Amino acid sequence: MTSMLAAGVLLTQSALQAAVPINDTFSLTGDVRTGFYTLNRDDRDGSTSSKDEWRLRLRTGLQATINESLSARVRFAGRYSTHRSAADPEFELYSSGITPGSDGLEMGQSTFDEMWLNYVQGPWSLRVGRMQTKLELVGVAKKSLDRNDSPNTDIAWTDGLYFKHKGVNGWKTHAIVQYNPKEGATQVRRKTLGFADNNSRVSYFLAYEKTDKKAAIVQRSLDVTYLPSALQSDGNTTGRIDDYLAFVGRFAAQWPMGTGGMKFLLAGEWGYAPKTPSNIALKLGARGDAGGNAAQVSFNFMDIAPRHSIGVVVGKVEGGWLLSPDFKNNQYLYETRYRWNITKKQRIEIRVRYRTDIEQPTDKTEKREDKDLYARYTHKF
Repeated sequence: MTSMLAAGVLLTQSALQAAVPINDTFSLTGDVRTGFYTLNRDDRDGSTSSKDEWRLRLRTGLQATINESLSARVRFAGRYSTHRSAADPEFELYSSGITPGSDGLEMGQSTFDEMWLNYVQGPWSLRVGRMQTKLELVGVAKKSLDRNDSPNTDIAWTDGLYFKHKGVNGWKTHAIVQYNPKEGATQVRRKTLGFADNNSRVSYFLAYEKTDKKAAIVQRSLDVTYLPSALQSDGNTTGRIDDYLAFVGRFAAQWPMGTGGMKFLLAGEWGYAPKTPSNIALKLGARGDAGGNAAQVSFNFMDIAPRHSIGVVVGKVEGGWLLSPDFKNNQYLYETRYRWNITKKQRIEIRVRYRTDIEQPTDKTEKREDKDLYARYTHKF
């Protein structure tokens, strides 16, 4: 595995050196992310464990500008680890989805995570195919309660149609029609969401957002996610099958601190799902449905020195919130992150995070507690 990582780094260096337009039509695009990750866990059965590893995620693609309105891209993405649990390197062009409950591809796996055609006409655009989609809360540690393909070193994707429109007032409309394979969605969906029902093949996402990095109000947005016939309310395919509907709102504002360019950014995100699985299905209780609320608040000190920032995130996600790739359901999250923007395309980040269960599962003797840290480097090209 170590030799594989070395080969990946050499490949990345070659790609970075070639990160210039090939000709008037084709150019190379992508990024590399590598770093050291450590996790200490007190598990729900009373056991303890630790995990130390070096990770590498390599994404490199070819983009074609066909004319002023039409472009296309195909991109390879793979993630690798020095940990003994990582699988041998393998490539697969996935037509099925990601295993429900997982965070994306496993270590050692790779695929094409982008294969799209994009058409732009004035203020609107339409993208068709396999793509990356995200709507995050701004800040040092950007996270999302509902849509964030491939955070950290994860690899996930969206198959479908993505329509965007930018109004003259600066507000953007996002509309996504997504295909969900029977085996599972192509992005993170927590249990008990499942896609065995034929009526769950297509899901929908709509967002209305305005962002302005230089204004006092940095971000305002409202998202709606609709997954028809995807909620296994009793935890299985033979019980109740319901639609899953979720609403998310975001807001962020900033204030100058002193005369040196430092700013304080306060940001918050709240989500609510009116229909959730039963507590029995999630093994969180004997009666009623699981809570459908989710929230995060971040406190960000931007440019404490030029290009150096620190952020603190506090999050709480109840058992019935099943959409977030950044927050597991039925967990509290506390995180501090340092970010150094070396250049526009290079970044170093250090994260310290603590997560614990809100409610103890009925079939376990303890709540899970995770304490993890990473130091990572990202280079985009």
